[in-house]
Amino acid sequence: MLTAIHFIAERRIKKAMAEGTLPDLSHWKDKPMPKDDMANVPVDLRMGYRILKNAGYVPEEVGLRKEIRQTEDLLRQCTDEKSKYKQLKKLEYLRFKLEFRMGKKLQLDDESSYYEKVVDSLTVKGK
Repeated sequence: MLTAIHFIAERRIKKAMAEGTLPDLSHWKDKPMPKDDMANVPVDLRMGYRILKNAGYVPEEVGLRKEIRQTEDLLRQCTDEKSKYKQLKKLEYLRFKLEFRMGKKLQLDDESSYYEKVVDSLTVKGK
């Protein structure tokens, strides 16, 4: 059963095809959709974030998670102790800000799984 919305959509698609204004999407044929960068967003929040993202709004948490990943990548690439310390301080601040924003307490002790990652990334390359 076609609803009024389906009917209007079909009519507009046919009109665009007739006018030649419909974009050529043949390069997508038999190809998977591009991966959505929502791997770091909790599963229960992904749909809401996707809607906000499509509307042009990126929640602060998503921006913070992206900046944290970038800072971790920079930390891995650092060869200078001073740069590593600076990046580690920035990472600590960003993680604290994210945890505070999400209403959680930041825990970075020797029993934390994140602690090992930080310590491993602190070894200076080239020594």
